[in-house]
This record gives sequence, C-alpha cells and structure tokens, in this order.
Amino acid sequence: MRFRDYLKDKGVEIILSLVLLTAAVWLMVVFKLNTAAVIIIAVLILITEAAKITYGYLRKRKFYNALAENVRRLDKAYLVLETLERPDFLEGKILCDILYEIDKSMIENVGLYIKSSREYAEYIEVWIHEVKLPLSAISLKLHNMLGSGDISPEMRDNIKRLQNETNRITEYVDQVLYYSRSENAEKDYHIQEVTIGSIVHDTVMELRETLLDNKIDLRIEINPEIRVNTDPKWLKFMIGQIISNSIKYRRENTDSYVKILSWEDEASVTLCIEDNGMGIYPEDIKRVFEKSFTGKNGTGRARSTGMGLYITKELSEKLGHNICVDSVQGEWTKVFITIRKDRFYEM
Repeated sequence: MRFRDYLKDKGVEIILSLVLLTAAVWLMVVFKLNTAAVIIIAVLILITEAAKITYGYLRKRKFYNALAENVRRLDKAYLVLETLERPDFLEGKILCDILYEIDKSMIENVGLYIKSSREYAEYIEVWIHEVKLPLSAISLKLHNMLGSGDISPEMRDNIKRLQNETNRITEYVDQVLYYSRSENAEKDYHIQEVTIGSIVHDTVMELRETLLDNKIDLRIEINPEIRVNTDPKWLKFMIGQIISNSIKYRRENTDSYVKILSWEDEASVTLCIEDNGMGIYPEDIKRVFEKSFTGKNGTGRARSTGMGLYITKELSEKLGHNICVDSVQGEWTKVFITIRKDRFYEM
C-alpha cells in the first residue's frame, strides 16, 4: 500500500478540507481577525488534517501490506485470515468478516465436492470389479473354444480377434482402476519384499497370448532371485503397460522382440524393458509421461490413449521408484524402472 495511492483515494476528502479551510480563512479575514491569529489557526488546521491522513495511512498500511504479502506466500491463500490479527479500524473489520464468510462458504463447497468425488471413485472401483467378472468369463470361454479341435480355421481366427479385443477392454478397465487409485495411492498400496522373477513371470503369463498372436519374441535376461521392496500388484501393472506399448508400437515386417533385463548395485535395482519397435521421436521423449500425450507415433491410432505411461509414472512416484525412457526413433525403445534399496522399505 503506497502513500501516493492512499492520497488519491482520499482526494475528495482532501479537496473538501481545503475548501473548508479556505472558507474559514475568508470568514476570519472578513471579520477582521488578527492576521497572526488567522495564520496560526490555518496552520493548526493543516497540521491536524495532515496528521489525521498520516495516522489513517499508517494504521491501514500495516494490515493491508500483511494481507497482500501473506496471500502471495501461502500455498492455500484462503487460509490468510488465520495469519492476521483482526484490525482496529472499521473497513478492515468489515473486510475480515466478509472474507470469513467467503472462506466458510468455499470450505463447505469443497467438502461437498470431495465427498462427491470420493463417492464417484468408490462407485467406479465397484463398477470395474463387476465388469471384470464377465470379461474374465468371456476370456475363459474363448480360451476353451480355441482349445477344442472341432472348429474351422475361419472360426479360430474370429475367436482370436475377439480374444484380442477382450484383452484390450481388460487393459483399459485396469487403466481406469489404477488411475482412480493413484489419487489416493497411500490407501491402496502394500509394500512387501518380492523377487523380480515372480513379478516378471506373472506379468508375462497374462500377456503371453497377446505376444504370441503378434509374433513378438520375448527375451528374459534377469536374475530371478533379485529381491525388491515394492507393491507387486502395482509393479506388475506398470510392467504390463510398458509391454503393451511395445506391442502397440511394433514395426511391421520386422522380427519384433521384447527384452526384459535386470541388474543391481549397492543403491538400487533396475528393471529394463526393451523393444525394437517404432521408437520415439526425439521431441516427444520428454513428454511421453504427460497425461493423454500420444506423440507423432500415436497420431491416427484409435487405440492410443496416452494414459498408460502417465498412470505408470504416477504409480512409480507414489511407490518412490524412478522411471525413465530412452529411444532411437525407428530402432528401439528402453524403459527403465529403478527401485531404491532404502531402509525406509525394510519390513
């Protein structure tokens, strides 16, 4: 709050005071008051008005400057009233009362919004679990039909296509489930010590048919006995999303492969998922973990949502892991998941 601005705000009052002073001096001159007395009275009036303006400015400046500064510094600006003393002038008291009512209304509305969001998220989770039951039944039925020997080649191809579409639906349903859980991750994950081999095995078994149907060679070069502290369910989902991307962005007329490697040092364990697919354009690499980003490779692909790697990144951060990607467009892509050996994770 600057003094110049305060004077501008008080401009009308200052002009009226000067008019009143001029009238008083004129009246004293008309009534032939002693000149020295007129000057003394005029000076006293000027000093009084100046003192009143200065006092008002100093009293209000402290409050408004503190209000503006605290609003800038606070992450939650609506809590600013908690940081201020109630002012002793009427305008400040009125402002505080108004801000209090606004904050109260805002907090009530935010509470209703949080409640509504929580109920919606709970409904989504229940809905997803209900949807996965018939999807699992459909997958099992299709698998059994493929296992029978009395179907024609054309029917077999149709069943495989249906199976692939069912797997895609299941993948998208899982994405929705983990996306909703990532908002309140601390309530869902369970850190435990597991082997890399068990995580990779379970993930690969779920994707084996998709890998075979797309003629993708799976190469596993890991030490299965390496142990890490993580949430196995979340890590399996993350690896599955990365492998699914490798399948989606494979190159045509190429002997495609997905290679899973692992290594460790004193500080961490690193899991690498490598493929020889389309690769990523250099200008897209920094954005692959952005929400809904599909990049140049995803343009025109109806099945590319740009959510898989985003959710994977979110879950990775919640678990305290690190994920990064390296790629050469048209040649290969490598995704690295680094799991630290922090004492924080010890059981």
